[in-house]
Amino acid sequence: MSTRTFNDMLKQYLPYKLLSDEIIKRDYFLSTVEKDQNWKGGPLQVPFVGANASSISIGSLSDEDDISEDVFVRGEVAAYKELWAAMKFNQRDLDEHGNLEQSFLSILPDRIDVFAQTMKEVLANSLLVGAHIDVCGTEHADSADGVLNVSRPEKFQVGQKIFVASGAGAINNLGATDKSGYVVGVDLVNSTITVAAARGTLASADGNDMAGCETRNIYPPGAIDGDGLEAASSIFTSLPSQLLASSATLFGETKANYPHLQAYNLSGAGKANVTDLLGHIFDAQTTVRRLGRGNPSEAIMSYANMAICMKALESDRTFTVSPGNESDRKGVVYGWTEIQVTGVKGSLKLVAVPEMDDSNILILDKSSMKLHSNGFVERRKAPDGKEFFELRGTSGYSYVLDHRFYGDLVVSKPSNNAIIYGLT
Repeated sequence: MSTRTFNDMLKQYLPYKLLSDEIIKRDYFLSTVEKDQNWKGGPLQVPFVGANASSISIGSLSDEDDISEDVFVRGEVAAYKELWAAMKFNQRDLDEHGNLEQSFLSILPDRIDVFAQTMKEVLANSLLVGAHIDVCGTEHADSADGVLNVSRPEKFQVGQKIFVASGAGAINNLGATDKSGYVVGVDLVNSTITVAAARGTLASADGNDMAGCETRNIYPPGAIDGDGLEAASSIFTSLPSQLLASSATLFGETKANYPHLQAYNLSGAGKANVTDLLGHIFDAQTTVRRLGRGNPSEAIMSYANMAICMKALESDRTFTVSPGNESDRKGVVYGWTEIQVTGVKGSLKLVAVPEMDDSNILILDKSSMKLHSNGFVERRKAPDGKEFFELRGTSGYSYVLDHRFYGDLVVSKPSNNAIIYGLT
């Protein structure tokens, strides 16, 4: 097989746009957020109004020495973040049909499907939830069996490398000294994963005692530093980190100093029940309209929280599902659910997406945010124009395609949005 022929197949049947379109259409947030694909690297300036002109006087002109002016502030995103993903084609598979084009086309549809689904899940999770994959459960067996309780076992794959964040107290013996390991088993029924020191080994042989991992975050490679803390310069700026008051700064500016940087925060403690949750979501929307002068039109949540809202709709006559606004067919196919709900205080679209965790509900005004990137998803290209990297092993040749997303999410006016946090 000539490298030129394989390269031609890639360019003809696997162009960048096809990958980008597949990834975007499979995710609600990525398909609806405004996108700017012209960020070519370096600092991204985020201008916003720190204070409005406010000199209004009754009965006389304002004193010329006492006129307040507009204050413009320039925040900055130092550099874009990077997400890399890879596809691998084995020459043995491509040789099966004799004709390269036929072989390529027989393999390609499934490969695109797997790649697009995996990359959109990681990117959407990074933007809607944060850099961590999941959170360790509160109870683990004390025996050295490598079993770790998790909330979302479906987010893990056998062979996946993971890291457990540092925290108070020691982790007894999780793989290497950097607290990394490989998933060697996923139990969807009991919500556990089994972790070993190497792919293909038995966790019991490693002496992996999971005691000490309780309530700590689980991360993919590159998301935490050598101390087991989030690598702020590497991870995407998630919506919760931009909206939560517990994150004190944004774009290098202190949130408490400027109203535009302060999203409305509502504690969810005790509110995740059928009689309260839907009302609190609409109350938060109303408060944002008053405090932040925003116009949030949708609430993004987990399926568990959507179920609570649906039960409330069955029993509370205050809210109704707007006719003709049933879930979009594309959402049904690709895994999200959306309904338009009308109450006495207005209308709001409720959206359940698979990536969201149960602890937060995001009440968003999409006009206040933009996903900046350098071409969205693109394939790494060598200086000689080759779009793949060739590997040679005892089992044959294989061809690796590396794809990357350079960019970050910027909420230029967080005050237009709200977040209900700490739901249990």
